[in-house]
Amino acid sequence: MLANNESKTIPFRRRATMRHCVGSYDVPVALGEVFIYRMVHPERLTISLEYQNKTWVVGEVRGVCNSSPSEGALDWIRRWVNTDRKR
Repeated sequence: MLANNESKTIPFRRRATMRHCVGSYDVPVALGEVFIYRMVHPERLTISLEYQNKTWVVGEVRGVCNSSPSEGALDWIRRWVNTDRKR
């Protein structure tokens, strides 16, 4: 399950919950250059999608305290981004 950044304040609240530096994306998020998503299953992750070369790509994917995601979660995220891009 993923949720996007409907509110510009979400990165700051998520920083407190997840204990990582997503708040450093405040300006790119405000400019619409980066979107921050929350994944809660199969593991809790914060995902950045970044606009590069006229397409959206997976930027960073981090768990609590900047922990690395599992390979399974990364595969799922990549498929989600690539499938959504084809629409």
